[in-house]
Amino acid sequence: MKKFHGVTVVAALLAMTLAFSSCTSESGKPSQNSPSDTSETVEDVIAVVGDFGVASRKQRAVSNLVAQFDPDFVLTVGDNRYKKQFGYQRLVGNYYPQTVVAAVGNHDYEYGIRYFDRYFGTTYRTRNYVYSAKSGIDFFILDSTMGLKSTPARRAQKAWLKLELLNSKADFKVVVLHHPPFSSSKHGSTKLYQWDFGSLGANLVLSGHDHTYERIARGGTTFVVDGVGGAPLYKCKKRVGGSRICLDKSYGALFLYPTDHEVRGVFRSMSGRTLDTFSLSR
Repeated sequence: MKKFHGVTVVAALLAMTLAFSSCTSESGKPSQNSPSDTSETVEDVIAVVGDFGVASRKQRAVSNLVAQFDPDFVLTVGDNRYKKQFGYQRLVGNYYPQTVVAAVGNHDYEYGIRYFDRYFGTTYRTRNYVYSAKSGIDFFILDSTMGLKSTPARRAQKAWLKLELLNSKADFKVVVLHHPPFSSSKHGSTKLYQWDFGSLGANLVLSGHDHTYERIARGGTTFVVDGVGGAPLYKCKKRVGGSRICLDKSYGALFLYPTDHEVRGVFRSMSGRTLDTFSLSR
């Protein structure tokens, strides 16, 4: 596995309204649309997985799905490790030989954050960082577990994120943090991270923690919870405001397809069935 060690990283703990269209009905019925429907060239294929490090058959099925679409890199939204007896090579590298850009989750802390740092080449100062994809998208990864433990750390993260979003030359900006600002499942919304991401300059916010797939539109910003990479699934409960779809019976992965004018999202179940699609303008 190619671990991301910071080729295009800016890291520190101290330091849009969107044109949105959904190709999935409000009832959550699968759309037949796919990235092949556009004549524009796809610049990257980015696979997003979360809450997966359990060494299960479900995890293997999701990783096999990801491999079928040959992504340029795999982005994780945290909880890369659930098993104390297994390390990251067993739980991540053996499943995802692609370049992996990882966010840290609470279970990564639970089983020893030093092992996460050792494997991914991070430190406590560099778990917040920027990854620039070849398509021109910037990903701003936050360590929300540390932020929830420490108010000063969270405030520093917000100041850092505001500055990095402002200074970024990318025309599409994605914030990645493990704990979802909004969620309709077991853990619910993370109020301490309900920042005005749109005003800060973000186009999309990706999270995990709850083991569902959910897409939410709030205040002109799209939020996606993608925690269905292998750990046991949770149930969707009372839907939060802006929830467009919530799936609790399907393991799978989200795929992002950037073109010159938009970024298309496609969520596929581990069997390859398309269950949700959306488009965001660049």
